Amino acid sequence: MSIQVEVDKADMRALQFKMRNMMEKTPSRLKNAINRTGTQAVKMLVSGTKGGYTYKKSVRKDLRIQKANPSHLDYTITASGKPHTLSKSFKTSKPKSGGKADVTRSGLKRLVTATGGAAFVPSAGKAEGLMAQRKGRSRFPIKVLYGNSAPKMVEKVYHGERGGQGDMEPEIQKILHAEIKKEIAKIK
Repeated sequence: MSIQVEVDKADMRALQFKMRNMMEKTPSRLKNAINRTGTQAVKMLVSGTKGGYTYKKSVRKDLRIQKANPSHLDYTITASGKPHTLSKSFKTSKPKSGGKADVTRSGLKRLVTATGGAAFVPSAGKAEGLMAQRKGRSRFPIKVLYGNSAPKMVEKVYHGERGGQGDMEPEIQKILHAEIKKEIAKIK
């Protein structure tokens, strides 16, 4: 999952007009605005995942950031990672009647298979201490249960499906526009 926000052409022309005698400084000013916007976008993504998911860690460690520089005027946020195990990364409950999990702050839900098998926590083997389910009626094999990965959580928050702030793209565009206006105002 990678997020990309572009600079409005009108903002670019306004900055160039204001800096007509200082064209070599335009990329530097634009870089400052882009980097401040990107920093705010990262904060919004991190707080959105905290608000929309019961993820026990911060998604920030799974984000790779490439800041803008005068020759490369884009701020890139890339989320990476594998799906996280339910019992170690999300809110779970392990009663004897069957395991329950809450990944998206919607309340604990009982985890059962189509055949009625409840989730449990094995006391030995490769899945020891992890939430698991049997694949069929027989004792083995069992499968470990996973929640969302960091890229999926970030994607859902960015598109407004989780986190409560709605679609982030228009908000980030507004922030970028305001940051460019601040840079223009600094020019004497």
